[in-house]
Amino acid sequence: MSNLFLSSQQMEQVRRRVDAGEQPWASAYQALLVAAERGLQQKPLSVRQNGGSPHFRADVTYVQGQDGVYDEDSNRESVQLGMLLGDTVRDLALAHRLTRDARYAEHALILIHAWCINQNTRMFASGRVEDAWTRGGIYGGDVLMFSAFRNLFLAIYLLDDYSGWSLNAHAAVRRWVRAMVEPQREHMFFEGVEMYNNWEDDRLAYLASGALALDDLDLLASVFDRWRQIIPVKMTAEGELPRETMRTRSMNYTLRALRDMAFVAEIASQFGVNLYDYMAEGKSLRLALDYATYHLLHMEQWPHQMIRPLADDAAAGPHLAQFELAYARWGDERHLAVINAWGGRPVMGDHATLLFAQR
Repeated sequence: MSNLFLSSQQMEQVRRRVDAGEQPWASAYQALLVAAERGLQQKPLSVRQNGGSPHFRADVTYVQGQDGVYDEDSNRESVQLGMLLGDTVRDLALAHRLTRDARYAEHALILIHAWCINQNTRMFASGRVEDAWTRGGIYGGDVLMFSAFRNLFLAIYLLDDYSGWSLNAHAAVRRWVRAMVEPQREHMFFEGVEMYNNWEDDRLAYLASGALALDDLDLLASVFDRWRQIIPVKMTAEGELPRETMRTRSMNYTLRALRDMAFVAEIASQFGVNLYDYMAEGKSLRLALDYATYHLLHMEQWPHQMIRPLADDAAAGPHLAQFELAYARWGDERHLAVINAWGGRPVMGDHATLLFAQR
């Protein structure tokens, strides 16, 4: 499937813009190369670096009963290791696709093999957060795994056509991904009701990335179907996402949900499926994006709780990738205004400016 999402033609278009010195692509490309060169220095990572266990374990993120307040005593190092791995190999794989410099692909594979298949360092693939890390502690939930491995799956997909990847190692990595993905095909429930908050959005983005890595069209189609199914129940007629705005860092969670929704919509668009403009009961991705857009440009009017100002929340500040995708899709200057108001281009999250900007 590597000829569809982030296709060779799309990569060539980016290269032409970079070679011509066009902005914002030229500066975004340089930022990618800086990240990729840093990635070449990354030593192999293993989940076993967190206490020796081959299982993915993580404590709960927040203090019990205090939503949005980080528990400084919780052990989430496995998540941090997974996210570092995913970001690094994604950067390396993208750099390889754009430069065809084999150094990037080769080092990405060293890191992927260490985490996924090498006997002395591999993570056992159960497709779940196995347990709390701290004995007697509170289990962190599978959502922590979704965040950790989405970029790893994407890197595996981007390296699919690399001729230097041996058949047996490639097949073994695919088996690892399959073992990670299959348990998450089941819908999640909370108090007997199917979930449709940002956990579900994270799950769908995780599964979509896994489907790319596995060349699994059935799984990808099921993700798109589920994405459509939850649109009318996840937002109000104004575009508010109440499952996110009810929480203590309401804009952060809103942005997280929208980032995942837009990511899946972009994958779908490159497979000829239009989720960007999908509407059910008057509700759509654009409606929710525009609700957030207005308030990001007028945060003093945001009516929901924020226990920390968004501008001060360095750990989970605004995810802007969805606004780059939206601006490319609809050309609405308000979406670009959000980007400019909250850090400007290039948007490094998901390398959105480099890969998806159209103007």
